[in-house]
Amino acid sequence: MTLKVAPSSKLLRIILIDSYFKGRRVEVDVSGHTNLSGTNAAGKTTFLKLVRIFFADAPSDVVKVRGKIRESFVNYYLPRLTSYIVFEYQTHSGIKQAVCFSKNESINYLFVDKPFELADYTAEPSPDGTLNLIPCTNIYRHFRLKQVPVKAVSSPSHYQKIILGTAVFSDKDLTEAKHRFSLAAPGKNLSMLNTVVGAALERNTDFKRIKELLSSIMLNGGKNELEFNMDVASLSIWKTDYNALRTYDDLASSILPKLSKSLYTAENSEAILAEYKHNLLAYTEQFNYSLKALTLELAALNTENSTANLKTSDEKNSLADQISDNNRTVDGAKRQIETIEAEKISWEEKDVGSLKSDYANIDHYQAQLDNASVEKANLLDEAQNITAKFDKLKAKRQAQFYNLKDQLSSQLSVANAEYSEITVKQNRVMSEAGYDLKTAISENENQLQQLSADYENKLSHCHFKLQSVDVSKEARAQLNLAQQELQRANEALNADSRQAIDFERQAQNSAIQTDKILSEMADIANTIKTKVSAKNDLERLLNPQKNSLHEFLVNNVDDWSESIGKFLAPVVLASTDLNPDFSAEGSKNNFKGLTLDWDRVYNDFAKTSDTISAEIEQIDQHILQLNETKEKLSDKVKAIANEQSALQQDLIKIKAKIALKQQLLESINANINQLNIEQKNAIEQAKLVLETEAKALNNALSKLGRENKEKLSQINQQHLDRIRSLQEQHMGQNVELEGYIKQTEDKTSQNTTEYTSAISRLATDEKNQLNDKNIDTESLNKLDNEIVTLEKQLSRLKNAPGIISSYNAFMSNSYSQLDNLNDKSFKASQGVTNLTQSLTELTDRIKARKAAFIINREAITGKLSKVSQQHEMALRLTNRLGEFEQAFDTAQPHSFETICGEVDNILKSHRKALKSIKGYAEQVISQMNIHLNSAIKKSIDMKSNALEIDPNLRLISDYIVKELPLVINEVRDLIIENAALRGMELSGFYDQLKRYESDINAFSLRVNSYLEKKTVFSALGKISINLTPLLESHEVFSALKSFKKTYEAWSKDNQQSLPPESYGVAMSEVLTKFTHNKLVERHSNLYDISFEAVVNNERKIARSGNDLKDISSNGMSYLILLAFTTSLGSMIKGTQDVDILYGVDELGEISVENVDSLFAMFDKEKDTIFTAIPNADNNFMGVYHKRYFINKPKNRFEQITANDDPLLKAISAAQTSAVGTPS
Repeated sequence: MTLKVAPSSKLLRIILIDSYFKGRRVEVDVSGHTNLSGTNAAGKTTFLKLVRIFFADAPSDVVKVRGKIRESFVNYYLPRLTSYIVFEYQTHSGIKQAVCFSKNESINYLFVDKPFELADYTAEPSPDGTLNLIPCTNIYRHFRLKQVPVKAVSSPSHYQKIILGTAVFSDKDLTEAKHRFSLAAPGKNLSMLNTVVGAALERNTDFKRIKELLSSIMLNGGKNELEFNMDVASLSIWKTDYNALRTYDDLASSILPKLSKSLYTAENSEAILAEYKHNLLAYTEQFNYSLKALTLELAALNTENSTANLKTSDEKNSLADQISDNNRTVDGAKRQIETIEAEKISWEEKDVGSLKSDYANIDHYQAQLDNASVEKANLLDEAQNITAKFDKLKAKRQAQFYNLKDQLSSQLSVANAEYSEITVKQNRVMSEAGYDLKTAISENENQLQQLSADYENKLSHCHFKLQSVDVSKEARAQLNLAQQELQRANEALNADSRQAIDFERQAQNSAIQTDKILSEMADIANTIKTKVSAKNDLERLLNPQKNSLHEFLVNNVDDWSESIGKFLAPVVLASTDLNPDFSAEGSKNNFKGLTLDWDRVYNDFAKTSDTISAEIEQIDQHILQLNETKEKLSDKVKAIANEQSALQQDLIKIKAKIALKQQLLESINANINQLNIEQKNAIEQAKLVLETEAKALNNALSKLGRENKEKLSQINQQHLDRIRSLQEQHMGQNVELEGYIKQTEDKTSQNTTEYTSAISRLATDEKNQLNDKNIDTESLNKLDNEIVTLEKQLSRLKNAPGIISSYNAFMSNSYSQLDNLNDKSFKASQGVTNLTQSLTELTDRIKARKAAFIINREAITGKLSKVSQQHEMALRLTNRLGEFEQAFDTAQPHSFETICGEVDNILKSHRKALKSIKGYAEQVISQMNIHLNSAIKKSIDMKSNALEIDPNLRLISDYIVKELPLVINEVRDLIIENAALRGMELSGFYDQLKRYESDINAFSLRVNSYLEKKTVFSALGKISINLTPLLESHEVFSALKSFKKTYEAWSKDNQQSLPPESYGVAMSEVLTKFTHNKLVERHSNLYDISFEAVVNNERKIARSGNDLKDISSNGMSYLILLAFTTSLGSMIKGTQDVDILYGVDELGEISVENVDSLFAMFDKEKDTIFTAIPNADNNFMGVYHKRYFINKPKNRFEQITANDDPLLKAISAAQTSAVGTPS
């Protein structure tokens, strides 16, 4: 069977239909090395550039000429509706076409799943026989009508994804087309091959262009420009908040705990003292009520106790007398009962009842004894005579038995010894046969183990290769690049998401701040209203209303505010209908005859005019301050509204960016999925081959096992045949001896049987004769037992008459009184028990009542004393707590003992706490004032401005302890989050650059591994390219490296804490490198390149394009460039069976021998060269597969045949001669 080899993917033909050769079909076969000849400006290079179009170069790049752009590609190559460029190419699945045509003044592509045929592009001929071309607007429909599979694309990028196999899985339409039309092998791609083919044709020695080419390949066609953005201006704000937070943390560990403790102490002590006062008033009323109730309770208790004592004494004496009488009755009855019971027991021990029965049969017992004695004597005489006779017969038969037995045993021993000797010999022979069997089996097993080990080693190696199957380095590199791109996209998306969250959080905070300010403004308005009302009240006090009580007191009573004024509210003073009638005399210290202690009256209403004026002025100042604060808050609300509007605009922009980046992320994920599927398919294919090999090895191993099993079966069968033969031989020897032994054993058995039978018959006869005489051992024993029993019975019955007479007398007299005595004793005992229980219960009741009385009396007495003391104490403490407001009725209750024990300490603690609060608050405010623009300082200032008069800093202290930590947590989270985000972003940028450095080094090694194979030229030895990363000398990289070290140290320790000071310094150093909040650098600037070549055995290095030109000659530098670009092509295709067609212009500068070497290099790599040489040197024209002559100005395009070229004719003749000559 012949294996079918899949053809190489390659370009076969280029066909121009009505293109820049107007009205003509031009066809070039490029399946082998091909050359275009012609004069200068004949259109050779123009044709060569079509190779770049096939390999998916952009048409706009193809038509560039030395920095200038001539007319567009479409206008030049596809000027008419019937203009086509057809690329016929071979893939792994067959021959296809890639057709280019113009549509809407832009290039369009059509993939056709069939080889080229001119008929596919022509319609029905005209009447004159002229062929008509199908316009490109109908070409797609034309192929569809012919049911030819086609795929149309309208952009060069889509064409590139199909022809080079780079379409990702997410684009299902392009992926399906890729599987059908791509040059790449299944599951692989030829990404960036278009760039390499274009570079080979350009022959540009500009190192900058070469680096751009390398970066494009390394980035897999991605953007060459690296960009990193960061808001530099926000760092100073972050730094200010950071320093303020550091100061706050210091305060939080030193001052704030003390301030918090002092606040808690003050608040707690005030609340407790207010509750104490409320409780004491209640306790005073309770104690008054308790004193009266306890006095009445004690008197009632004493009266009740005296009455109960008299009643229980009489009851106790009566029960004691009854118990004594019953005890005497019980004792007498018990003594009589014990005497009768003892006598009854003695008679029962004598068994009088059975004695009576046996005495009645005494004569019968005597007669039985006499008969038994006579019968025993007669039996003994007859039995002795019979036994002696049979013992003689048994002894004679036993002697005969043992004589014959000894004789037979001797004969059997001799026969057995002879048989054993024969058996030993036979066993030795059988053992030797068994040993031969084991030896054969052992040899077979050794051979099997050796063969099995060989197969298992091969199988293990196969399994090892199966486990080691992995994707190619190229595929892994593609996946890594895709994953890196995914990571970069994720990082960018996360950055935008965090920024969006930050904007939303700022907007939310602004809304909260606005609500808070509006609430404060409402509070200020209410306060102003209250202050105005108080001011009006005070003004009325300064200007008494006419005919009011106030006017009367001012005019008639001196210092009235110090006396009666303390009892009169402003509404009473303003009243005009009270008609005051007392005189001013003596009215200072009394009112209607009531004398008052004015020092104890609280001064609520008594105020002088000066005091009232001062209070009005103070209220006016406070109202002015409140209005100013209100205006500031109003301005702040407007500013916050403007900030919210700006934030909303920023939020809309950032969400739009997030949506775009999410789309990019989906595209990258789809690409990664496609790469994973392609890698999985490659692995599965490799595994399938190895599994087939493993299956073949397993089958061989199974076959070996079956063959071994058959061989073992054969050895065992041979052994069985040998054993069977030996057994037949031994059987003849043993039959006679075994028969004699068997006969002797039968005689011995017969003798034993006859002896046993004879002895048995004698015993039977003996027993029969004894039975005939009614003599047996059992009868004799029975007679002996009967005689002994009768003798004992007769001896016991001799004294029976006297005993029976005494027993009858006891039962008839004494024993008959026992029931009466028991009944009498029981009744008396029951009475004692009942009476004793009643007495005990009565005694217990007396004791319990007495103990209860004593306890109750002592308790009441103790309560009276305690309540009296508590009442006095409650009055004193209530007076001490007069300065504290009384708590509500729902206040927490406290025990009186707790209040008494703690009130002094709480009062002292309260005074101390107030003093500490003010000191600690002043320290906090002074230290935070250093950080002017920090969010923490602004928060404290805003709260201070919103507060009313706060002389002891009590209210601002409460804010610092309770509300400021919430602000601190938000500030801390933002600082840490910003530090982490900036650190993550800068560290990620460093890692990205570091990966580029590693990728550059790996790429350099990879390119050189392919370039080493290109050393085939005359006078040109080893060629290599060195890519030297420049990151370590890059200022940005050094700053990033220093920052990453600081950031990682902080992250490793605890990223929930503030970063160290060195973090901000390192970040500032990095951000100085930013311009307009971003870093921009081209990937090609991250490394330098140099070519190294051995020319005429001399090592030369080119670090620039001029150096490369000066190595030896233009021809030598072009060879180096061709070796380099084709190495890149070989690296891109890897193991894929793809024949790359390289367009090469002007080979005339290269020596003949190096041209031969160049073609040999392309042949070795299975690639093809397509050259343009104006006048080809006949010395190397023979290496071309096809040659063509072109002259565009004269519209000529012809293939040069052997008839046209003498050299081709000679070569063709030589080949024909070689084929016809016999070997």
